[in-house]
Amino acid sequence: MLNSKKSQTTPERCRSVTVPPELIPFSEPSVLLPGESLHEFEAIRQMMVDDIRPETNVEWLWTLDLVELSWEILRYRRLKKRILDAHRVAAIEAILQRLDGEGMPAEAMPMVRTRARQAAAEWRVDQEAAIEIEARLDRGGFDAIDINAEVFVQARELFDMFDQLMIAAQRRRIGLLREISIRHEFVRRVRRVIGAPDSL
Repeated sequence: MLNSKKSQTTPERCRSVTVPPELIPFSEPSVLLPGESLHEFEAIRQMMVDDIRPETNVEWLWTLDLVELSWEILRYRRLKKRILDAHRVAAIEAILQRLDGEGMPAEAMPMVRTRARQAAAEWRVDQEAAIEIEARLDRGGFDAIDINAEVFVQARELFDMFDQLMIAAQRRRIGLLREISIRHEFVRRVRRVIGAPDSL
């Protein structure tokens, strides 16, 4: 039901930004994942169309690609934040292991790890336990910045992956913007030479 509603509303919105009729099927958001907002996607598309003002079919296709690349970049930023939130429990667990395991014999470490895992799980769901655990961390010399640093350590592989995806999308977006800019400048020069009004 939701998908059919999307497919009905999207072409309507596209007509309001004067997408050429033959390109309307390509302007539908094929990149939306569950939980992402069609309204936000359309707002991004409208902003890009307003700024670029595509005139030819090629410019429209480039602009639609730019919309999807921009959406991907925003998605990666949101996912990076979620990854950091998700790894906060692992960071608390790792710090508690260091605190509780200091000076302990090697044979006691499995018990230390188990207790640290349980305490980190409680920190996530129990407000009183969270206050007590944060006080322990503070007494051990670990403040919010230390915890954030540990979060980055715990999440580094996924964080690096999303950074690489974001960098690749940004490079592709910059390349498309450069192509559009060169094309617009060429059209402006041609119009000046022939004395046509410069609508760009």
